[in-house]
Amino acid sequence: MPKLISATYHPNIEVAEFICDDGRHLLRHGGTLPWRINNPGDLTALLVDGAPAPKKAKGYIGFASTRSGRTFLIFPDEDAGRAELKANLKRRHGQKTIPGAIPSYAPSHENDTEKYIADLLRTSGVPADKKINECSDAEIEKIIDSISEIEGYHASAETRKETWTVVSTINATNGSQPLPDTEIILQTGNKEEKVKSDATGRFPPVIHPADKTAVQVKVMNLKTKKIEKVGEIQGSVGKDFNLLAKFAKWKGVTGSEKMNSSMPGKKKSTHHVVQPGDNLGKIANLYRTSVTAIKVENSLGSDNIYPGEVLLITGPGKKKSNDAPTVPATAMPEAAPTNSPTAIPKRRSRPSAAPVLPVFSGTQSSDSERSKEGTGKVLALINPLPGRAPWMPIAVAEAKLRHGKEEGAIQREINYHTEIGDGSRSMADTAWCAAFANWVLSQANYPIDNTNFYDHKAATGRAHGFYEVSGPKEKKSDPVAPTIRNPLYIELDTPIYGAIAMVTSKTGHGHHVGFVYAKSGNDNLILLGGNQHDQIRFSPFSKIFRPPVKIKGKNGEMVVKNEGSPDYLKYFIPVAYYEQAKKDLIDPGLEQMDFVALNLELGIPPDKPKKNKGHSNRDIL
Repeated sequence: MPKLISATYHPNIEVAEFICDDGRHLLRHGGTLPWRINNPGDLTALLVDGAPAPKKAKGYIGFASTRSGRTFLIFPDEDAGRAELKANLKRRHGQKTIPGAIPSYAPSHENDTEKYIADLLRTSGVPADKKINECSDAEIEKIIDSISEIEGYHASAETRKETWTVVSTINATNGSQPLPDTEIILQTGNKEEKVKSDATGRFPPVIHPADKTAVQVKVMNLKTKKIEKVGEIQGSVGKDFNLLAKFAKWKGVTGSEKMNSSMPGKKKSTHHVVQPGDNLGKIANLYRTSVTAIKVENSLGSDNIYPGEVLLITGPGKKKSNDAPTVPATAMPEAAPTNSPTAIPKRRSRPSAAPVLPVFSGTQSSDSERSKEGTGKVLALINPLPGRAPWMPIAVAEAKLRHGKEEGAIQREINYHTEIGDGSRSMADTAWCAAFANWVLSQANYPIDNTNFYDHKAATGRAHGFYEVSGPKEKKSDPVAPTIRNPLYIELDTPIYGAIAMVTSKTGHGHHVGFVYAKSGNDNLILLGGNQHDQIRFSPFSKIFRPPVKIKGKNGEMVVKNEGSPDYLKYFIPVAYYEQAKKDLIDPGLEQMDFVALNLELGIPPDKPKKNKGHSNRDIL
């Protein structure tokens, strides 16, 4: 019997899509909504900040948001839906009679409540004065049967259709970030359909036609205003495709001026995000300005600049194209955080707020390139946010903004647990390294949560959640949810600048995370992370597991020469960053730096005593 592990709903075509553990997709259409989503009680999901976040519901594997604006739970089968309906009745309405429960279960603004009560009493045979918790199992089953009938679960049975099919998925990305609201055209035969990507850059699934017809993927070339084919989907095996933006040049966030203005003598202000390998001379040459001007504009006390730092540049404009990201000065507040080489730098003034990176439009005009292969690499007309690890300027800015404060003081200003909604409340009582990392990624518009996870909220608060998460339970009675690889991230064999590093024990369990920033000697990496000595700071971690080394002492006793390292590092990047990561692996962008000097930039003195060595041991396991 195939196991359905996740599901989604497509309201525009009224189809429920279930994903099977063997990779096939089951499409349910026709019938009624309760039948399509295996929800005989029409149970809805609690919404928190507009997103579904059920607190006590169990057994669901997805959510169905309808055109009416309501969000329902999707279950893998009818039995799972009935089980949660039974639990819901007892949990929320157990001390009520049917006439007392139905006004809140089926409110009058959505139902004919009085008729609902009358029909339920009549068809179930349960007395009107009997509380639900006082009913026998047989009576509860009758109530569930009656609710299922009233909600229309069994209606329109003759129109029901179930189709097992092959499905491919398309994601819009610039190689480093997901791109929402991107429009493509899917052509099957003579039929064309326009679809847009959602907030995470994902398009609705593409169903492979049963007759093996190829589905053509097209986009509009905004320069020529012509529709062009960029790829096709075909075959008996579903695949994942990236709709990849790739340009020779690009425009600023306003789309009104080229960054390399040809107007002589006119100075423009931009912000430059420092990349690994940058120096003031290189940047000054790029923008046709001087090192002195950059230092004055940014209050630099030395020539030291650090990856992730945002510099204000005033000059005639770029001299030539470059991968380093720049944005109009109006799009960001004053530049913030810094990092340092081995020399101890002069402290700089701190910004009043962390910079907010601009969100680039998916409809601006740009030059483009088409895929030569025709399949597999789909190239679209979307403006990218260039540069390595776009989340790192946010991480560095936040570190600079908090400038060495400990978790109690930070929590009075911001609580990363509550910001991402991982279910924890106190940074002092619950480790917050993963919450900080996920907050940074979310600020850079990367998806951090997948509602198909069994414990999707808790997963964002766990260091190990970047690697593995609890998947959906097959049945409510299952004592343990299955463990699955987190599909939001791809693991790398070697570190690159900005990668998410998971500090991992010998058993393979991750208990701390931070962002890869630089090298510290041959065996250690410097991570920028939260909950490192209860602060946001730079700390060294061993790349590999090293057992303790013992030698014989002068008196013949065994003494420890080297305490070794009980941990090692695993590396991950968001799926949408994969194309850029392949380039970064050629030049990882990791320089030798001194973590003490880096921390001084954050206002953290080198000899501040702490309870632990690298990170707090209160992580959520």
